[in-house]
Amino acid sequence: MLVDATSRAGLPREGWRTVRIGERAVYRNDASRLIAKVGRSALRFVPAQREVRVAAWLVSSGVPAERPLSVEQPDPRCALPVTFWHAIDGKWTTPDRLAEILRELHKLTPPAHLALPQLDPFARMRQRLAGSSGLDAAVCGELESMIAQREAELPTALSGRGQVVLHGDANIGNILLTPTKEAFLFDLEGFCLGPRIWDLMITAVYRDLGWHTEAEYASFCDVYGEDPSGDPAFPTVEAVQLLRMVCWLAQRATDDPVIGDEFATRLADLRDLDRPRRWHPY
Repeated sequence: MLVDATSRAGLPREGWRTVRIGERAVYRNDASRLIAKVGRSALRFVPAQREVRVAAWLVSSGVPAERPLSVEQPDPRCALPVTFWHAIDGKWTTPDRLAEILRELHKLTPPAHLALPQLDPFARMRQRLAGSSGLDAAVCGELESMIAQREAELPTALSGRGQVVLHGDANIGNILLTPTKEAFLFDLEGFCLGPRIWDLMITAVYRDLGWHTEAEYASFCDVYGEDPSGDPAFPTVEAVQLLRMVCWLAQRATDDPVIGDEFATRLADLRDLDRPRRWHPY
């Protein structure tokens, strides 16, 4: 698929190496300093198109974000959505830098042509389960029941709240800090409109999982100016996020025994959210 897309775009066909296989397959070409993102299914064409438009808008608005290559993309002639981006050299940042970017992002008013959708984490969960080949049918059924339950609860929990532009998956793994200390936002496919607690709660969930320290979390709240864990809606959005993380991992549960064990642990924890969680990041 990558060879087909590079040929159609007039880009190098050789020299690509795998960076990550997760929500999408991500490849890098060091010689041309390009990144390629390949979606898992044709259902991701519209989100990929929107991601390219969102990136251009962010850059024009002064928000440091990854820059798409100036080619028509994703090419509809390809079977899967493939987009190309200028590579950014850097490492993951810290929660306080994430808070800085979210604080500015949440102030923006998106142009109408972006046609940002409303927050809906559940449709993507169902797509992930549908694409989880080899997953036990009973497990899929159990997760689908959990999705239906949380889908019924979330609107009530978020009722009456104002809407802002959301990244949709606002964690430190989606910001790169360059050697010159510039922080660049990427993985923009999930941009949408919804209550700001959705972007804020992810850092709180990572704190609860032990992936951030208490000091890091306190710094995040101080910089943004709000502690989402004290919000009455937090238990509900946290439960949705944990379910979302399990459905994300379901796509890879049968690829590797270690990931399969992690998936089984996470699923067991979803059945009893009161027990301690010791999840490993992927």
